[in-house]
Amino acid sequence: MMGRVDQAGAAGHAGPLAGRPPAAPEAAGAARLEGGLRLSAPGRCKRGSATRPLVSYVTVVRNARATIGRTLASVRNQQWDAVEHVVVDGLSDDGTREIIEAHAGQIDVYVSEPDAGLYDALNKALALVRGDLVCVLNADDWLTPDAAAVAARALLRRSATAGTPLLILSSAWLHVGARRKLWLPAPLDAGSWLRCPKICHNGVYATRSALERTGPYDTRWRIVGDTHWLCRAFDAGVDVVHCPAPTVHYMPGGLSADTRRHVEECAQLMAQRFTGLDEAGVWTLIHAFYPWPDNLAPFAASRPRDLGRALDALLARHAGDAALDAAAAAAGLAAQRGHAARVRTRRGLAAQVHRGLLRAWYGVREAVAPPRPGSPPPTPK
Repeated sequence: MMGRVDQAGAAGHAGPLAGRPPAAPEAAGAARLEGGLRLSAPGRCKRGSATRPLVSYVTVVRNARATIGRTLASVRNQQWDAVEHVVVDGLSDDGTREIIEAHAGQIDVYVSEPDAGLYDALNKALALVRGDLVCVLNADDWLTPDAAAVAARALLRRSATAGTPLLILSSAWLHVGARRKLWLPAPLDAGSWLRCPKICHNGVYATRSALERTGPYDTRWRIVGDTHWLCRAFDAGVDVVHCPAPTVHYMPGGLSADTRRHVEECAQLMAQRFTGLDEAGVWTLIHAFYPWPDNLAPFAASRPRDLGRALDALLARHAGDAALDAAAAAAGLAAQRGHAARVRTRRGLAAQVHRGLLRAWYGVREAVAPPRPGSPPPTPK
């Protein structure tokens, strides 16, 4: 999930990603600024090869003076020698543009101009990338030193190239206050349309053919555009690889705190995908499968009295909709059937132990890794 910093300086993420307001209308006539190595020193731009795929990071930003330097440094300090960085700024007015310009010799290309919001800016950035793998990096998040290497090696292990429609879903370090936890990517499957997938979008690496097959972000969304994009990638037949190694430090906040709007957009997304559903059917599915049940309290009036029966009746009415049947089955229909109230599934002991071992392993690896010159400062654990 992803976001950028809004005009007030708070991170904008969508569930866990979201957008921020577009540049102010009065800025629309401002001159377009651009720069970076492609203009000043194209010979210094990195190139990819069959054995050294080029990894592109795109950062879209508006007013992130406090954090953009750390983000830029984390790309610069990658342990993979074929990395490029594309930055699209929405006419920041807090000093962010000046920081970007000061680092022009370390950025492949940057652009500063008005945009229509997060997903519009992302589409602009994606049109500029040249890499074999592409990842969105928020302006308030930062990469692990081996992020690009982890993604590139995962691509090579699959004997895949940029011509293969592939998503690599890596883990993230989720920072909540002084605590940090390992966020492993959830499955991306047919059920993702019904349960907003718990996948850190800033840990997703897409081949160029995956980007082409899935298409651009839908700019009509304010929060769930990345969820929509991921679900469309699954429907488009893009292959998926899960990678437990963390590649990014993720800071939640901003619009992701607007849980009411996130729920509403998830409901709209579901209605757009399954056009035969009426409003009651959409909310039955939301109450059955939305992954954060506590966020549904403001929508209690739309909850069926008996959720299990309501689901059975809904699916009976739409018996010819194979896509809806597949989505419900993948989202956990079997566990909910026969239960009037929402069933909260819990991880089994083996899964909990596995997650604990992964967290300990990657935590120790990061703790003992020697600092790199110019690395982002450590954060409290």
